[in-house]
Amino acid sequence: MTRITLAALVTLFLVTFLQTTAWVSDRDLEKQLSWQYADKVLTLRHFYAGDHLRFRADGALRGSAPVGPWTLDGQIEIKDVHYRGRLLEITARRIELVFDPKNLVNHSPKPVDLLATLDSYSGKLREVLEKYLQQKEVTIEIELPNRKASPEEISSAMHSVFFFPGDSMIDAVPSFWRAYFTDSEGKTYEPPASLGTVYRAEGRVSAPRALKSPPPEYSEEGRRARCEGAVVLWLVVDSTGVPRDLQIQKPLGLGLDEKAVEKIGNWTFEPARKDGQPVAVKINVEASFHLF
Repeated sequence: MTRITLAALVTLFLVTFLQTTAWVSDRDLEKQLSWQYADKVLTLRHFYAGDHLRFRADGALRGSAPVGPWTLDGQIEIKDVHYRGRLLEITARRIELVFDPKNLVNHSPKPVDLLATLDSYSGKLREVLEKYLQQKEVTIEIELPNRKASPEEISSAMHSVFFFPGDSMIDAVPSFWRAYFTDSEGKTYEPPASLGTVYRAEGRVSAPRALKSPPPEYSEEGRRARCEGAVVLWLVVDSTGVPRDLQIQKPLGLGLDEKAVEKIGNWTFEPARKDGQPVAVKINVEASFHLF
C-alpha cells in the first residue's frame, strides 16, 4: 500500500469518525430536547397565525405572518423536537382556549384547552371537533447561532420565541387584555393618566346611554365550538360619548373577546352628566354571544 493511499484511508477514517461522533452527539442532544420539551405547553411571545413559522435565534420572525388572538394563536403543545444542524424544528398542536368561570387565578377566569372540555359535547359534533383540534398543527423552526449550539444557546433561543412559567405577558398582549393579565399576575392595573377624572354613575352623576350598539359577530372558532355566553368589559365613556380604555373583565376565549372589543369600541354614547355637564364615567358592558 502506498504512502498516499494510506494517508487517504486515515483521512477517510477520521472524517467518518468525526461525522459519526457528531451524529451521535446531535442525536443525544435531540433526545435531551425531546425529554425536556415534548408534551409541554408553551406560549408564543408573538401570536403569529399559520402552520409554518421560522424564527431567528433572537426571536425575530423570518418572513411574515398575521397576528391573531392569543386564545387562538398563542399557545402550543409540543409533540416532537428535532435538531438539524443549525435548525431546531418543533412540531406542535395549536391550542384553542376557552375560559372556565369556576376556575379562578387571582380572581380571573383561567383559560382551558378546548380539547380538554370535549366531555361536554356529544355525538357527531364531538367527533368533528376532536378531529379538527387534534389536526391543528404548526411547525416552528428556530435558527441557532452556530452548527454546534450549546444547551445554553438553545435555551436562550427558546426563551426568545416562547414565554416560560414566571414570565409576564402584560406587555405582549393588546391593551384591552392588560387589566386581565395584571389581575391574573397579582398586580394592580393603572388606567391611562390621559383619561383625567373618571366618575361612577351614582348620586348626581347620570349613566351614559348607548345610542348605537350593534351586537358583535361570532369568530369562526367560537361558532364551530358552539360557544355561548357573554364577554364582560369595563370601559370609560368620555365626555364626548366615545368609549375608551376598554378592558376585558370576564372573557370567553376562542377569539370572541376580540370580536366584542372590536364592536363595542365603535359604539356611540350619550355621555354621562354631572350637574348638567358631560363627564367621563366608567361602566360595565356585556357582549352576548348566542346561536339561534
